[in-house]
Amino acid sequence: MIDGAPWLFLQGDWRVAPLDKVLRSFAWAKDGQDCAEISVVELEAADSATLAVLMEWVQQARQRGTALRIHGASSKLQELASLYRLQDILPLCHD
Repeated sequence: MIDGAPWLFLQGDWRVAPLDKVLRSFAWAKDGQDCAEISVVELEAADSATLAVLMEWVQQARQRGTALRIHGASSKLQELASLYRLQDILPLCHD
């Protein structure tokens, strides 16, 4: 919790190969908590699969009536989102 809001901190390698293993064990609403803020500042690597997962989470949050925000995206991840023209869909906060 940061300032009363539950956060999810992503770190490590979130490219497609290691991502599958992590997602199999990840429970989105673990212990009844729902994240509205996600930090990706500690990601060591990211690719289009990372963007696909983030887009899915954004859609799921909208369906639950929650506005999801993504913090700390590297310039490379921001460039990749821009390349796929996702900058208006993915709520990448510039903080």
